[in-house]
Amino acid sequence: MTQGGTRAERMAMPLARDVVRQLAIEHGGCIRPVQLRRTNLDTGQAEQVLVPCGHTLASVCPACAERAKTLRAAQCREGWHLEDEPVIEPHDPDEEQRYWIETRADYQAARDHRAKGRSAAPIQLPALLDQGEKRRGPAGSALSRSAAIAAGMGKALHEARKKRNGPRGSGTQRARRRGAAS
Repeated sequence: MTQGGTRAERMAMPLARDVVRQLAIEHGGCIRPVQLRRTNLDTGQAEQVLVPCGHTLASVCPACAERAKTLRAAQCREGWHLEDEPVIEPHDPDEEQRYWIETRADYQAARDHRAKGRSAAPIQLPALLDQGEKRRGPAGSALSRSAAIAAGMGKALHEARKKRNGPRGSGTQRARRRGAAS
């Protein structure tokens, strides 16, 4: 499938990629679409879908930048912007929240006292106390990270972080080390 003409004539012809790019710009389409695979969960059939890139710089993708500009203008018209950031301060603890924290502190002190060898039987934190704190107590944990590790919760923290970050030295890190060693 050779085209006629001289080599100079063929070199002067525009590339198909440039023609597609110019047509996309003229018709207001994205010039850098992202290709995604969509799978129908009922049939298992997969298909390729082109999604606009969503870039905000007109020098990169004029159509997506214009779309983002009109979206921002509509959001400002609707009052999505704020002149001042909202200041969210926690409420002061009420009597019931103070009760749950004080009760937990009393149980913890007794447990620590027995753990130091001053008493034989260890004290277990009552399930009622945990349920009360979860239901009505203050948000968050009173333990710092170092206190959680000392209380034996450090392994759980490490495991959660390990699941979130993946195994150490995976993929590209190993390849970089090998490349540096060569």
